[in-house]
Amino acid sequence: MLANSFMPLLVGLGWLSLMLLVGVVLRAKIRFFQKYLFPASLIGGIIGFVVINAGWCTSDYNIFTLIAFHLFGLGFISIGLTGSDSKGSTPKSIFRGSLWLALIYIFSLSFQSMIGASILGGFNQFMEPLYQGIGSLVGAGFAQGPGQTVAVAAVWEGSYKIPHAVSIGLSFAAFGFFVAALVGVPLANWGVRKGLTAHAPKDLPHEFQVGLFKSGQGSQIGKQTTHSANVDTFAFQLALVFAIYFLTYLECNIMLTIFPKVLHAMTHGFAFFYGMVNAMIIRAIMRKLNIDHLIDNNVQRRVTGSTVDFMIVATMMAVQLTVVWAFIIPILTIVVTVSAVTLLYVLYFSRRSGFEKYGFERALAIFGNVTGTVASGLLLLRIVDPDFESPVATEMGISGMLALIFGLHIAFVAYPQPAIGMQKWYIVLAATAVVMLVLLKVFGFWKKKAW
Repeated sequence: MLANSFMPLLVGLGWLSLMLLVGVVLRAKIRFFQKYLFPASLIGGIIGFVVINAGWCTSDYNIFTLIAFHLFGLGFISIGLTGSDSKGSTPKSIFRGSLWLALIYIFSLSFQSMIGASILGGFNQFMEPLYQGIGSLVGAGFAQGPGQTVAVAAVWEGSYKIPHAVSIGLSFAAFGFFVAALVGVPLANWGVRKGLTAHAPKDLPHEFQVGLFKSGQGSQIGKQTTHSANVDTFAFQLALVFAIYFLTYLECNIMLTIFPKVLHAMTHGFAFFYGMVNAMIIRAIMRKLNIDHLIDNNVQRRVTGSTVDFMIVATMMAVQLTVVWAFIIPILTIVVTVSAVTLLYVLYFSRRSGFEKYGFERALAIFGNVTGTVASGLLLLRIVDPDFESPVATEMGISGMLALIFGLHIAFVAYPQPAIGMQKWYIVLAATAVVMLVLLKVFGFWKKKAW
C-alpha cells in the first residue's frame, strides 16, 4: 500500500528526468536554443507540456504541481544553508547596488500584480468571470517564479476553492521564462552593440552556447567535508536539507492547531520561508559549534540549482492546456502588457540610477529576475559579463535578503488574499509600489538619465 502511494511521485520524477535529458540534447544540437540561451529545463518543460497535454504521459498534472511545490521549499532551505564566501565587510558600492536591485524587484512584484488584476477585472466584464485575484498571480509568476506561484495558487484552490488558480498561475510563470529569453537576449546584444557593457566578450564561449563542457573543461563543484568511510559528503548535504524540511513540516502542523482558520494559509503554504529561516538558524548553531565547515557552499548551490531545474520542468508539465486555452486571450494580454511595461520601467530606472558603472548590467540582471527567476537574471548577466567580473552577481545575492525585508508583508497577505478581499489587496500593492518609488528617490537612485 505504501509503495503504491509513493509510486506516482517516483513516476513523476522519472518523467521530469527524461524531459530534462531531452532538453540537454536539444540545447546541444539546435542553434535556435543556443542563440536565445534556452536552458535545458525550459526546453524539456516545453516538450513535457506537449507530452502530457497530448495524453502520452501516464502521470497526473497534480503530481507535477505537488513536486514543484516541494522542490520550492527544498530549494529555499538549501539557500538558507549556503553561506557567503566573501571575507570581510561588504563594500558600500555593492550594498547600494543590492539595494537598488531589491527596490526595483519589490516595485515589480507590486506593479505587475496590480496590472494583471486590473486587466483581468476588465475582461471579467464580458467573458466567463474568473476570480480577479488570479490576474495578480502574474506578479508571482514573473517576479517570484513557479515555486512561489504554486505555493500561493495551491492555497487558493485548496483553502478557498478558487478554480484554475494553479494552472493559470503556472502559465504566467512559464510565459515569464519565454519573455526572459526572447526579450532579454536581444536586449543584451543591443547593449553590447551600443557599448553599454564593461566586460562583454565579442563571442560567447562554445560551451556556454551548447550547454555542455568538453572533457577536462569543467570546474570542481565542491569539496568533501565528510569521510566516505563514514558518510558520503553529498548524502550529508542532502540529509541536512531533508531533515530541515521535516522539521519545518512538524512546525507547520503545530501552527495549524494554533492559528485561526483564516490564517491556516500561513502554515504549509508558507513552508518555504519557515524552512529557509530554520536553515539559517541551523547554520548559525553549527557556526557557534565551529562545525559549519561541514556545509559545503558549492555543493549546496548545486542542490539549489538542481531544484530549480526540476521545478521548471515540473511547472511546465503542471499546466493544463484546456484551462489555459479557455482563457488564452486575457492571459496573453496580461503577459504582453506586463512584459512591455516591465521592460520600459527597468530601462527607465536603470538609466537614472546614478551608478557610474554597470548600470546596463544591473538592468539586464533585474529584467531577467522579474520575468523569470534569479537564474534567468544570472543567465542574461553572463552574456555581458561571462566571468562575473562586475559586482552585479554578488549584488543579486545580497538583494534577495533585502527584498525579503521589503516585501515579506506581500507574501503574508498573498496567501489569505481571497479572505482579505481585492480592495485591501490593491491598497497593499499600491502602497508598496509608492514606498519603493519614494525610497528610490530618498537613496539617490532617481537622477538624470546617464546612458
